[in-house]
Amino acid sequence: MDGRILTSLIATSRRVMAWARKFPKKRFLFDELKAIDEEYYVGVKGIRGVGKTVLLLQLANEVGKSVYFSADSTLIKPLSLYEVVKSLAEMGYRNVFIDEIHRKAGWAEDLKTIYDEHEVRVFFSGSSAIDLVHSGADLSRRVVLKELSPASFREWLNIKRDFDVPKYSLKKILLRAFDLTEMYAELHPLWREYMREGGVLYPKSGFYDALDNSIRKVILEDLSALREVSVKYETDAFKLLYTVAKSAPFEANYSRIARALEVSKNMAIRLVEDISKAGLLIALHPCDSGRKEPKLYLTVPLREFFARKGFDTHRGALREEFFVNHLRNFDLCYLKGKRGEKTADFKVGEWIIEIGGESKGRYQKPDYIAVDGLITGKGRVPLFLFGLVY
Repeated sequence: MDGRILTSLIATSRRVMAWARKFPKKRFLFDELKAIDEEYYVGVKGIRGVGKTVLLLQLANEVGKSVYFSADSTLIKPLSLYEVVKSLAEMGYRNVFIDEIHRKAGWAEDLKTIYDEHEVRVFFSGSSAIDLVHSGADLSRRVVLKELSPASFREWLNIKRDFDVPKYSLKKILLRAFDLTEMYAELHPLWREYMREGGVLYPKSGFYDALDNSIRKVILEDLSALREVSVKYETDAFKLLYTVAKSAPFEANYSRIARALEVSKNMAIRLVEDISKAGLLIALHPCDSGRKEPKLYLTVPLREFFARKGFDTHRGALREEFFVNHLRNFDLCYLKGKRGEKTADFKVGEWIIEIGGESKGRYQKPDYIAVDGLITGKGRVPLFLFGLVY
């Protein structure tokens, strides 16, 4: 490998690792990744803008003998991933951090070969669409792959607003709602701002331009990892997101999507599955396995992003979306009664939880009601508190 390329790569690595030291606050996944046994390589997947690059650089600054590069760097365009890492290993680097690994052709096979040679340990990031099980290189036994979810309300407050709010378990939030509300009442007015500019960590200046660019790259580039993407497929993907953004909870079912997009129901199902894998959409499944249609939610802050195109956001959908975005990695499913039967909204583990406005009563007999405002007692838990679970 050309020495000039290596020199440029190392100089860039040192510069961006120094830049990352300006960000002392870390995402929830940092400590978990540090604790992974050294036998395994470590992968981080997630949508654009959630902090994968900074997370890799923060790890690189801690573990020693580390070098960082992005797989889409023009410096290494003519080279394979294997050639680059092999050259870095020969120099003495023992921890190699590779950003955007999915952008390099043959990355999975190269990673397997690098692993088998046992010269370095690799940490990498990739899009939400990365699937090690079906990578064709049998990486699932060699790599621990973790998903970096969009920044929670708590993380957004800490990183963007310089708060220092700790994480609370779901059980503590439910059982200590009054105490936590007293402690954090000042946070309540900020949840709507989080829904507009949270989840991803772009600077406030140019936030929506950066988000628009990211959405387009996910659809135009990341989805191509799942299947061949045509112009119509791209258009339909945007239309699907727009359709969900305009809808009240559960209005965007497969049949309605198929009609809106003028595609078959099977194609509507495929689009929902693809965009969910890419991280832009959350397809929440029912608690009753006999009911197959998922309930569709957007990743924060996509509903408010699309609403800027000329429609009012459905308040109930915003509430549910906040809740689902924070509890989706828990044992979460939605409840749906028989025709004409009223039921609560969700089941999380052992608890039945209803989402409602500040004055909502307990006529549906859930265990708890997640409400707007700061009212507690009689099973009411202020909605914003659920943003502190990770």
